[in-house]
Amino acid sequence: MRITHLNGLRALEATLRTGSFRAAANELGVTPAAVGQQVRTLENFFGRELLIRTTTGVQATVYAQRIEQKLTVSFSAIEEIIGQLKNPQPKNRLALTLPSSFAENWFTSRLSDFYQLNSEIDLRLDASNRMVDLITEDYDFAIRYGEPSAEIYDEVVLFGDFVLPVCTPEFANQYRPSAKRKSLKGIPLIHLVERTPDPEWADWEKWGGIFGFKGDALQDGIRLTEFNSGLQIAIRGQGLVLCGVVEAYNAIKEGFLVAPFGFDKIYPTSYKYRLVAVRGRDLSNLHRQFQNWIVSSADEFRSELNEFLSTTQ
Repeated sequence: MRITHLNGLRALEATLRTGSFRAAANELGVTPAAVGQQVRTLENFFGRELLIRTTTGVQATVYAQRIEQKLTVSFSAIEEIIGQLKNPQPKNRLALTLPSSFAENWFTSRLSDFYQLNSEIDLRLDASNRMVDLITEDYDFAIRYGEPSAEIYDEVVLFGDFVLPVCTPEFANQYRPSAKRKSLKGIPLIHLVERTPDPEWADWEKWGGIFGFKGDALQDGIRLTEFNSGLQIAIRGQGLVLCGVVEAYNAIKEGFLVAPFGFDKIYPTSYKYRLVAVRGRDLSNLHRQFQNWIVSSADEFRSELNEFLSTTQ
């Protein structure tokens, strides 16, 4: 196959993955017209249409859909090989991206256990809510809270989550929220707007409706945007906050927060925390050790959480 066809495949892969000629062109360092021409040359070579051009962008034909994932995996492998030949990574380097609140409230408190096993590790953490592209960016793993990943990734489900109201002990003594109350009137509520795209994540209206609370005050309170979890707001005693159990667990165990309505009023989410890696990518011994460690830590946490919830209900 001539190099022009490889360029065409690369342009097709980038367009399918990014969704447009313009985005593909930005990634490849060429013009959108050049990307479009490379794909057109490829279509002429194969004698079939691969992309449907519309006024709003491009859509993959059934032929392109069949090869999309294989293209991405193949070019990812080529890029990895080139990167290893050009800049070999140290054997002790491990790069991980994960949600910032999860990193702060769950991951880092357990990280010392892994350091004891690998004291020489060069760990790079990207603790943010940015959706890192593991195909094109230099990360070995991602921990994501979401739906199952595409087939081009390997993933392990770590655990799910539950939503529950939390506050400080002092706040609970002042406002007296309890399992006996069926109204939240007069209790400062914190609403986190666009907390997560999880369709089963409960806001105050949904949580209150599920557990029989009157709707007269469920919309009252303060609304905040661009907050990761609301956990620090709760710890500062500023209101009653709906948090994920995974994020709030350490603070509850250490006594900084309480669940004033009890642990029987927790609502399960639909998304799960998952360890994600690019399928087919070579893993070093260190990477496999990390993979085994995080899965083992997740297993221990699930057991500990289940025991904790069962003894506090």
